[in-house]
Amino acid sequence: MSTNQRVEVIDLLRGLSCLGVLLYHIRIDLWIGWWRITSYPEDYSAFAKVVAWFSIPTPFLGHAILLFFLISGFCIHYPNTFFSANPCWKTYFKRRFWRIYPTYLIAILLTSLISYYCHIKWGDITWNIEKILRTVTISQNYPPANGQFLTNPSLWTIPLEIEFYLIYPIAYFILLKFGFFKLFLLSIFISGIGVYLSKQGMEWASFTALFLWPSWLLGAWISHLYNVNKLGQFKNTLVYPALVLFLILALTSRLKVWESWIQYLCWTGFYFFLFVIFLRSEKFFKIKDRVLFGLLSWMGKISFSLYLIHFPLFKLFGYFHLEIFGEKPANFLLSLLYLIPVILLAWLFFKYVENPIHQWSKTRKIS
Repeated sequence: MSTNQRVEVIDLLRGLSCLGVLLYHIRIDLWIGWWRITSYPEDYSAFAKVVAWFSIPTPFLGHAILLFFLISGFCIHYPNTFFSANPCWKTYFKRRFWRIYPTYLIAILLTSLISYYCHIKWGDITWNIEKILRTVTISQNYPPANGQFLTNPSLWTIPLEIEFYLIYPIAYFILLKFGFFKLFLLSIFISGIGVYLSKQGMEWASFTALFLWPSWLLGAWISHLYNVNKLGQFKNTLVYPALVLFLILALTSRLKVWESWIQYLCWTGFYFFLFVIFLRSEKFFKIKDRVLFGLLSWMGKISFSLYLIHFPLFKLFGYFHLEIFGEKPANFLLSLLYLIPVILLAWLFFKYVENPIHQWSKTRKIS
């Protein structure tokens, strides 16, 4: 197995995670909501009330972002799990810059255009020059105040990813010197500091590697186990009961509104074991054999573009729908249909923005 070998099931997992985030976010601007339908049932058709049940899983899918963090840790560390690995950190940082920032910057430009249009046409209040600048400078997660550009709040994960990238060379040195177990204990300690700071009123710490680094490191650990063919040490008698247990705990934590760090812990456990199951069963998920897996894998390949621009597109389509029909979609299946144009536009963004930048960086021997 070479360092350039592609792990196909990773694209499928990216697509699955991205779909979860989309289903979580589509409810904001493109659905009337479960509460509205159940509170005023006389205002809606029997069909609308029936299909509303399909929305029940969506409020729980926001934590699918943790699967992205696991995948990120896997992909960054995987090339360095080989005995021949000799990372050049200067090249590493150049690759990370060209892989992320130019596409991110263009996504902010597109978001800003949509935000301004919505502001002029419908009086949308999320247009904010200061927060656009905070997002451009990747400082939106940090004090002073919260700088999230609310036309596209999904972009909060980009500074976090960059934190992971900056920490990784240090983590790699610690890993070689002291082993993964001690590195992971260090990350748990740092995460505890993040929880403490959050409880002291510094909630911004919950959106940084101070709090979320352990989930990323677990992905890196999985990449090592995968490379040395040791994922088999997770026996079925352990993996599947643990998956179900963490899912029950995660759902309960969300319904009972437990503290956010406990919710993240439960969902991290669930997605960790889901990740292991997919990697152990990659032959089953061969994309050429199953149409659904192939579609998810394709979504995984464009997932960065899809993640970057889906939220402002949902907002734009939401305003158009509201203007034409007078209210948000009451039929949840109609809400889901809006996924089609958003995914197609994200594919165009991938084709004409993300992929050309990536290919150019390759010709420059940067990536």
